[in-house]
Amino acid sequence: MVWRVAVAAVWFWQMSVASASESREDEIFQFVSNTLIHIMHHEAGHALIGQFELPVLGQEEDAVDGFATLTVLETYEEPLPILVDAAAAWFAMHDLMVETGDEPVYFGEHDLDIQRAYRIICHAYGYDGESFEEVAREVELPDDRLETCEADSTQVLDGWSSLLDGAKREDEAEPQGMVALRIDLKGASETARAWIADAGVLEEITDWLDRTYDWPVELEIVAQACGEANAFYDPEGPRLILCHEMIDYAAELAETVVE
Repeated sequence: MVWRVAVAAVWFWQMSVASASESREDEIFQFVSNTLIHIMHHEAGHALIGQFELPVLGQEEDAVDGFATLTVLETYEEPLPILVDAAAAWFAMHDLMVETGDEPVYFGEHDLDIQRAYRIICHAYGYDGESFEEVAREVELPDDRLETCEADSTQVLDGWSSLLDGAKREDEAEPQGMVALRIDLKGASETARAWIADAGVLEEITDWLDRTYDWPVELEIVAQACGEANAFYDPEGPRLILCHEMIDYAAELAETVVE
């Protein structure tokens, strides 16, 4: 197996060990990259369910959150910084909601932001308790919950592995040309333009999806302006769309997290 390397992987959340030589701008850039890695794998989970007609028990949004977390754990050389930042983003969104006095959306298709943050850490701890124990303690996951995280993580990993067994390519060494990346910079901010140009995240995910799965039809990954901060799977394309506004929003969240 060839480990995937996140171009900008640095653990610098509250328990930061980032190099003193790194600028705050570098840390914000890295936070954006790590957050969007998890988000784009979440959307890839939707694409896999749609294109391979996979059954889903429970909420699909929970299922693809689990896919994103376990895929990062299984395939990236250094998953810890990616998942810490992804969880930090959800914690930051929760904190902003509280500060602005907005009401939680209890009836939405997604779980609450803070639940999604804790689930990332729980699944990660359940997969690799030694590496993620400090993080789990930092966010105050109680011992009785930590005891069940391993079973939860194993269930998610085994479930996805079983469902995707027939979707994976036998030979991942060569790209097949079924997943393509398209960048439309119209309406993109300077922040979004700089991240797209320098991060390499979308290129790496495109290549990995192309090499790993035997897609029945061509899949496109698109970065474009949407008029809102979002990322989503469009089955009509089919396309995975990352909105420029989502990149900007991730950078805004980073400003609240990076000290």
